[in-house]
Amino acid sequence: MSAPTPAKAALNEISTPQVAAPAFPFVGRTKVERLTLVPADNARPAIPQTLAAPRNLLVTRPSRGKERAVLPGCSGEFEKVGAANGRLPSSLLCSLWDRKYQLRADAAISLAKLNVAYTQEFGHAICLNDAYRTLNEQYAVRATRGWFAAQPGTSTHGLGRAVDLCDDVDQAGSRTHRWMVENAPRYGWSNPDWAQPGGSGPTEPWHWEFPDSAEDGATD
Repeated sequence: MSAPTPAKAALNEISTPQVAAPAFPFVGRTKVERLTLVPADNARPAIPQTLAAPRNLLVTRPSRGKERAVLPGCSGEFEKVGAANGRLPSSLLCSLWDRKYQLRADAAISLAKLNVAYTQEFGHAICLNDAYRTLNEQYAVRATRGWFAAQPGTSTHGLGRAVDLCDDVDQAGSRTHRWMVENAPRYGWSNPDWAQPGGSGPTEPWHWEFPDSAEDGATD
């Protein structure tokens, strides 16, 4: 596969019918308003274009009358510069709500939008245990977790498009895990086949990935 040329990546635009997007609350110090962002019926309607990752989502009722981005300081765009796994430059990464963790910009915006829906459902943000891993961090994880961790330099964590989650999302069949299985794919996130029971790798209900058709062969 030839190396990608430096260019703005196609940001997984989601084709949707022209429908009005529901108003988003401002997620601040007060409790999130109870709005149905992800319909609960079985029709699985497409996400309105203003919710579709990885575009910036601006809230409609922020404090002080100003709009706020769903993930302040993150544009949701990245350039394919041929950076090696685990060696992504900081310019391609965005910090998440728990600022210990970062993801590639498009994956970060998509997860932040999913987090708005999750927060409205459970009253608190998605719990993060891991996200982007540098190459050195991959070696450290491999040393402690053995075969449960990918060979350093091959992990989707090193590409900035994987997270490990907590708050019982790491327990298959829990309420939060079932909610993620049902709703996360609408924002581009999934627990990959290899990480599910009977898959080609260890069973990891906590591991969720954002796709990138330009990069193949990466695992946990």
